[in-house]
Amino acid sequence: MADLTNYTGLTCEPGMWLPVAGEFDSDNKLVWPRGLLMVLYLVGMLWSFMGVGIIADVFMEAIETITATTKTVKGPDGKDYEVKIWNETIANLTLMALGSSAPEIMLSVFGIMGTNYYAEELGPSTIVGSAAFNLLMIIAYCIIGIPPADGDTETGIRKISDMSVYSVTAFFSVFAYLWLLIILMLWTPDVVTNIEGLMTFLFFPIVVGIAFAADRNWFGADKIQPNAHIIGFQGHEFRAYEAAALLKTSGKGIDSNMNATETAAFLTKMAMAQAKPSRAQLRINAMRQLTGGKRVVPKDVGKASDYIKELPTVTELEEKPEVNFASGEYSVLESGGMVTVSVVRIPAKGTFSVKYATEGVTATAGQDFEAVSGTLNFVDGEEEKEISIKIKDDDEVEDDETFLVKLSEPSYGVIGPFGSTEVTIIDDDEPGEIGFKEKDATINTHETAGTLNVVISRFNGSAGEIGCKWSTKDGSAVAGTDYIANSGEITFKSGEISKIVHVGVIDTSSYEKNADFTVNLTDFNGHGDRSKGFNNHLVACKVSIVTDEAAKALVDDVTKMMNANMEQYQMGNGTYMDQFKEAFEVGCEDGEKPTTADYVMHVINFPFKIVYAIVPPASWAGGWVCFFAALTMVGVTTIVIGDIAALFGCVFGLDKGTTAITFVALGTSLPDTFASKSAAVGDDTADAAIGNVTGSNAVNVFLGLGLPWMMAAFKWSGSGPDDDWYEKYGTPYVDETFVTRYDKSVHTDKTSDNVFWMPGNDLQGCETCASLVELDSAAFIMPQGSLGFSVVVFCSCAMGCFAILSYRRSNCGGELGGPMGPAKVHSAMLVMLWFTYIGLSIMKNSGVI
Repeated sequence: MADLTNYTGLTCEPGMWLPVAGEFDSDNKLVWPRGLLMVLYLVGMLWSFMGVGIIADVFMEAIETITATTKTVKGPDGKDYEVKIWNETIANLTLMALGSSAPEIMLSVFGIMGTNYYAEELGPSTIVGSAAFNLLMIIAYCIIGIPPADGDTETGIRKISDMSVYSVTAFFSVFAYLWLLIILMLWTPDVVTNIEGLMTFLFFPIVVGIAFAADRNWFGADKIQPNAHIIGFQGHEFRAYEAAALLKTSGKGIDSNMNATETAAFLTKMAMAQAKPSRAQLRINAMRQLTGGKRVVPKDVGKASDYIKELPTVTELEEKPEVNFASGEYSVLESGGMVTVSVVRIPAKGTFSVKYATEGVTATAGQDFEAVSGTLNFVDGEEEKEISIKIKDDDEVEDDETFLVKLSEPSYGVIGPFGSTEVTIIDDDEPGEIGFKEKDATINTHETAGTLNVVISRFNGSAGEIGCKWSTKDGSAVAGTDYIANSGEITFKSGEISKIVHVGVIDTSSYEKNADFTVNLTDFNGHGDRSKGFNNHLVACKVSIVTDEAAKALVDDVTKMMNANMEQYQMGNGTYMDQFKEAFEVGCEDGEKPTTADYVMHVINFPFKIVYAIVPPASWAGGWVCFFAALTMVGVTTIVIGDIAALFGCVFGLDKGTTAITFVALGTSLPDTFASKSAAVGDDTADAAIGNVTGSNAVNVFLGLGLPWMMAAFKWSGSGPDDDWYEKYGTPYVDETFVTRYDKSVHTDKTSDNVFWMPGNDLQGCETCASLVELDSAAFIMPQGSLGFSVVVFCSCAMGCFAILSYRRSNCGGELGGPMGPAKVHSAMLVMLWFTYIGLSIMKNSGVI
C-alpha cells in the first residue's frame, strides 16, 4: 500500500489550469501530503460533477426551448394544426444527445485542444466507460425499476414499440465502437488519417438520417401521419385550444358543479399525467433532485386514465333516452274522421312509459275533436307507439282549427324538441308540397350540441303520401371532422305536415369555431301531376357551427389558471431576476416541504447555482443565446473536471484510463441513470429509456471522438511535423549523416531505406509511431493501447446486453419489468457484465494482462 504521508518524488503532469494552490513545485513534484490531496481532489471531482450537471441542465433548458418551437401547418382535413418544428427522433439524436452527453463530449474536445492536438487518454476512455455504464448499469436499473402490475392502469412491463428506430440506434451503438477498432487496429494502426477522422464525424449525420427515415417509416409501406408529431403538454404555456381539448378528454365537459379554479387544478394534473416528459425534462428533474433544485416534473401524477375514469364518458352522456312525436305538425281533413300521431323513443332499450294528453288551441274539445289522455307503455326493443284522435265533422263553413297533443312525465330520459305536436283540421284535399320553412332554413348551433334536429315541412295540403330524399353537403365544415355525413328518404303519411331528420355534430374542442354545411332536399315523389313537388319552397337548410360563448368563457378562465398552476413546473426563466431568485430557493418534491437533504445539497451547490445564473435566460432569442452561453460554461467546467480527474488519478496511483472508466464515467452518467428510470416508469413503452441509451452511445463516439480526432488529423496533416512531434513519436536519422532530427531542407529523399528512428518520449506506447507516416509528414497519432482492449471488451458485453434484451422481449413480455424473478436475474447479469468490463480494463491498464 502506498505511503500516503510520503510526498517526495511523486511527479504529476499539470492540466490546462490546475494545479493552482502550490500543491506541486515548479518541477511538478508533489509538495503537499499525498493523503490530503487524495481527499481534496476526490471531493473536488465529485463537487465538479455536480457543477457540470447543473450547467448541463441549463444547456438542456435551452435545447428544450429550441426543440419546442412550433409552426402551424395544414392537416389532411384542411384545418390548421400547431406542430413541433423539430422531429422527435432528430431532436433526441442531435441537440438532446449533445445536451445529455455534453460533459463527456466536451472533455474529449478540450482534452485534444489542451494537449495541442496530441492524443490524450482521459476523453476517449471516459466515452467508452460512460457507454458501458449507460448500456449495462442503466438498463439493469430500469429492468427492476418498473412497478408491479396493479390490475388497473399499471401493466408492470415496458416493451419497445418502435423497433425500426431502436434497431438503427442499437446497431450503431455497437458499430460505433467496432469502427474505433477498425481505424485504430486494422486500417491504419495507431494513426487517425484525415479520411478516418472525417468519416468518424460524418457517421453522426448518417445515423441521424437513417434513424429519421426509420421513424418516418420510409423503409416500410405505411407513412407516418401528419398528426403523429402534434405537440403535447410538456411544460410550455397552455393555449386555449389545448385547455378545451382537455376539457373534452376529461369527460367533464362544462360541469356546472365545478368552478374554474377547481377545473384548472384538475386539468393541470391531468395534463401532466398524460404528457410524456421530454428527455430534457427527465434529466433536469433528476439533477435537481440531487442538487436541491426546483423540480420540473411533478411527483406521482399517475396516468391520464386515473383522472378520466372518475367522470362519465361522452358515450354515457349521449345515450340518455329521448322521446318525441314523429312529426311536429299534423293535418287532417275534417271529413277524415280520425288522425293518428306517432310517438318515437330513442334508443329502444328497456321498458319505458310516457303520458300524453290533448289540449285545444282554436279547436274545441268535444266539438271539433274528442279529447284523449293516457300513458304509452313501451316494451324492450319497441321504438314507436301511436295515438288515435277522433275528429268531429259538421256542416259549418269555418277556418282551419288547431289543437295540441303533449307528452309528459317520461319514466326516465328526457322529452325532445317534438314533445308536443300541433294538429290542424282543414277542408283541403291536396297532397301538398315539401320544403323548409323560412325559420327552419337556417340553424346556428354549437359543436357541443351533439345531434341536430332539422325540420322539413309540408305545405298546401296533406292528403295521401308524398316524400323526397335528403342529404348533407360540405361547406366550410368537413364531413367526418366537423359533422357526421348523413342522408336518407322521408315519407309524409296522410295528414303529416312536418318531419325531423337528425345530423350529428362532432365536438372538435375548437376554441373558436365558424364552419357551415347544408342539408339539401332532392328527388320529390308522390301523387304525380296533382303535386307541385318542391314548388318555390326552400330546399336547402344552412347549418352554422359557431363558438359556444359560455364554453369559451370557461376555457379562457381555465387556461389562465392552468398556466398559473404550471409555472411551478416551468424549466426556463424569463428574466435574470427569476434565475437568481431560483438559485436562492430550495427545491423539493411537489406538495412536500424541503427535506434536510434538500437543504444540504442546496448549500453545497449554491456557488454553482449563483455562477451559472449569469447565463442568459432560455427565453431569449428562442433559446439560442442560452445554448451557446451554457455550452461555453460546460466547456469551462469540463476543463476543470479533466484537470482534477487527472491529478486525482496521479496522486491515487491510478492511470488516466482507469480513472476515466470508473470515477469520471460514473460521475457524468449519474443524472442519466435517474432520468432513464423516470422515463421507463412514466412511459407506456421502453422506447424512451432504452433509446436514450443506445442513441447517446452512438452519438458519443461519432461526435465526441469524431470531432476532436478530425480536428487533430487536419491540423497535423496541414502543419506537418515540428520538433515536439518528433520528440514525442521518434526522430529520424537518415544515412547516418544527420545527428539531429530529419532535416527536410537538406535531405529530400522521402523513401530512403537508410532511416534509423530514435524513440521519442510518448508515454502511451507510441515512441516510434512517427515511422508510420511518410518522412517529412505528420499525422494524428492515436495509440490503441488499452483503449483498443477496452473497446473489444465493451463490444462483447454490449452483444451480451442485446441478447438479454432480445430474450426478455420474446419470453418476458417486454424488455423492461415483467415477473420480478427473471427481472432480478437479468438485471444481475448486466451488472456482472459491467464489473467484468471494469475489471478486465483495469487489469489491462495495470499491465496485468
